[in-house]
Amino acid sequence: MDPFSITTNSILAVFTVMQLGPNFKDRYELNKQEVSKGNLSLKLSQLEHSDAGKYVCIVGSRTFEVQLQVFEVTGSPSGYLLQGKNLMLSIQGSSSASVTWSNNRKDKVTATQSTELKNGGRTLQIHNLQVEDSGTWMCHITSLSAKLDIPYKVLVIGFHNLKRETLYEAVNSTVSISYSLSTHLLQIRELEYVRVGLEWKPVIDSKYQGKFNFSVTSKEQPLSKQMANMQVTWKPSHTLEVKLSKVQFEDAGWYQCQLTVSRDHVEKAIHLVVMTVSADPVGPLSKWANVTLLCKLSAPIPPNAQLFWEHLNGTEKKLNMSGHSEVMVKTKTVGLWRCSLKVENNTITSIDYTVVKAAEWNNYVLIWAMVGLGASIVLLLLASLFIFIFTARQRRRRRAEKMAQARRDLFERRICQCQRQLKNDYSDA
Repeated sequence: MDPFSITTNSILAVFTVMQLGPNFKDRYELNKQEVSKGNLSLKLSQLEHSDAGKYVCIVGSRTFEVQLQVFEVTGSPSGYLLQGKNLMLSIQGSSSASVTWSNNRKDKVTATQSTELKNGGRTLQIHNLQVEDSGTWMCHITSLSAKLDIPYKVLVIGFHNLKRETLYEAVNSTVSISYSLSTHLLQIRELEYVRVGLEWKPVIDSKYQGKFNFSVTSKEQPLSKQMANMQVTWKPSHTLEVKLSKVQFEDAGWYQCQLTVSRDHVEKAIHLVVMTVSADPVGPLSKWANVTLLCKLSAPIPPNAQLFWEHLNGTEKKLNMSGHSEVMVKTKTVGLWRCSLKVENNTITSIDYTVVKAAEWNNYVLIWAMVGLGASIVLLLLASLFIFIFTARQRRRRRAEKMAQARRDLFERRICQCQRQLKNDYSDA
């Protein structure tokens, strides 16, 4: 506390001061060289609440009295505070003094949702502390004899912009996520209890999975770790950066940085939403075919957002009216198509897809291939028919030859039999 001085002037040669008790040992000072100049001063250092009371200076037959009031502002909890916690400031001292408070922006404190005055204004309760509350708060004391301003320094450790953040990014883009702390961690006296970690989860109802963590030490050096397409970098004392190169649809989710100090912690989560598009069928579009373009997000779109396809330099547009996380369009129109996510007419992210028309020679090749295929089938049928007819004729000719041979054989046997009969008849005669 600042020294408190009791000063009175006199030209009298006799100087007497009341006997001070043992509690004042090494805490008071009398400048005897100033006595001859009429300056009779008692200087007290490191004031305590027990120092309050009446002080009497006796010079000859004259008596001078000074009433000392000692005030102190205390905070609970004391020291550094984590973001989101509560702080109670109290003034201790004379109850007859009037007390008011001002914040770190020098604005007078009144009862609001975040601040509460108790005990006739002698106690100030600050709810849900934010890093913006760091700085010097002031207690203003007004009594009949004087006015006094007592400062109290508030240090809140946490993340800048703790509000929930959502990043919308297109697939294959580069994403940077940054977590900036409000203060240099090396300023915290309990340094060995400070840890920083990165966690991730794919959906809101799942559990976080640890990705990267370390302890902050007095010999802190920049740290960096590469994990698949993710690079995590800790810049000395106050910034954690996450970089995703060529982000994929599966990388979407919640990325949370957690700061642990002693047994308490504070965290900040950033939701990464990824947009992707696909086409069915893939590749050049033939003359009479349709293509289905699908655009979807890894999370439902906000209530005030629009997700839609539009044909650039054209009039075709397909808007998602259901509020779901995807929109589909079926079209024959070639050219550049764009899927966009807009919030209040501001484009958040978009992806382009070009529908390409198949080359004419490809169509001709396809037609000639079909004609050739048809001709081949006809030739195959004709060849089969020719083989069938030829085989049938061969069978009929072989059958006819066999029948003719059979008739010749039968005729020859008959002739032989007749000749034997004639020969026998002649010899008998």
